[in-house]
Amino acid sequence: MTTLNRSSPESLAVSVGFDLLGERFGDDVAKAVSSALKASALFPGGGDALAIFRHTLAASIRDIEEEDDGGPLFQRFLRDGPYEREGPIPPELRGKRLTAEECAEAITFVYSFMVNSFKGAVTELLAAGACQRLMRDPRVAGRLPAGARLYVGDSVLVRRASGRGGLKGADLHILAKTNQCVTVVGVVEVKSGRKSAQALTGQLDKHIRRARFGLIVGSDEYPAGEVRLGAGDDGKIMRITVLPSEWPLPRTLRFEERGEMKRELVLDPPVPPRSEDEFIPKGNGDWHIVLRWSREAIAAAAYEMTFWYMEKVGEAIYTQKAGEPDPKPKDWAEMTPAEAGRNAIKMMLYYAIRPDAILAEKAKEQNKPLPRPIARRLSRAIALYNTYGFGYALGMNYRNSQGRREMLWPQDLDEIALNGQTANGCRIAGTGRR
Repeated sequence: MTTLNRSSPESLAVSVGFDLLGERFGDDVAKAVSSALKASALFPGGGDALAIFRHTLAASIRDIEEEDDGGPLFQRFLRDGPYEREGPIPPELRGKRLTAEECAEAITFVYSFMVNSFKGAVTELLAAGACQRLMRDPRVAGRLPAGARLYVGDSVLVRRASGRGGLKGADLHILAKTNQCVTVVGVVEVKSGRKSAQALTGQLDKHIRRARFGLIVGSDEYPAGEVRLGAGDDGKIMRITVLPSEWPLPRTLRFEERGEMKRELVLDPPVPPRSEDEFIPKGNGDWHIVLRWSREAIAAAAYEMTFWYMEKVGEAIYTQKAGEPDPKPKDWAEMTPAEAGRNAIKMMLYYAIRPDAILAEKAKEQNKPLPRPIARRLSRAIALYNTYGFGYALGMNYRNSQGRREMLWPQDLDEIALNGQTANGCRIAGTGRR
């Protein structure tokens, strides 16, 4: 595969600020990081709140690009794409177009790995602010030993049982360091989606077991004999779990006029129903935190981050190099490389959807179920296509009368705004209107 002349993760990240997440959500992430910093929390990379956000973003991009199979395949999906016609790929285009199976892998990479990487990153930053506030709560502050501090993400690593280097531990740690040892006061597990209490507890127990091998805290390394588990006379480690809220994004539809013969879809911004995160005592000194921002709001921000990143990858693909022909298709000649990058992801998703949509229609006519692998990749491709075109709240939740995803078009929104659903029964799930 041709190596792209693309910027490094760090140079990509330094080009954006918190507004990448949306105004209100971005402001809250910035406040969460700033408040944690003021209370002496330690983040990997260091610096002010913006520097920490950019470091976190760069780390997510690096994880995406270093994924052995997904990263290169995703680049091929944007550059070469699926075969744009019906039928098998002609011999002369084999290797120059992605097979249906390769498209499914690329789409799954975006839908799962890439989105989850960004979701986890921003949720961890929100959790840092929430955990720091919990540490100041009188119900907790009196139980913390002197010098206890919050350590976020990879500022703490677990020593390997054998060999050198460190492994990822808990999402956040509360540690107290002395000249002789480090005490694990608390461990935090953060999830951006739904997770059972049992699964969260199991994950925390795993982090505590692994901490026995030793910890790497910044530049300091503590072997097993220098790690103390638990503070106080009871030696209890505080277990903290963090999950987002469950309130939905607004599904309202409103169009505003933008000059003659032009309308713009306006989506109401998300507004959390609570002004603060919720701290729930679980007994025995453990806590559960419910962030004021919801699972849907975090997901929407993550999808915007993936779209921004794909634009940057596409920009590298479609930037003309000195002495070489313009890599953009002829009918894209007037587009900038960035515009071509944005257009490419939607076009490639459309080409990936079309053959499976034809199979789905045939299966419907024959009253047969669509094979599960085809149905899954079709649903995921449609989810991405709709979300990148119309936003997460509308695109991810556009469903037919059977609850399955359908491609969303502007005229569908006109019908839904007027009647609550389209003529064939499609609607925006979660509106409460049928």
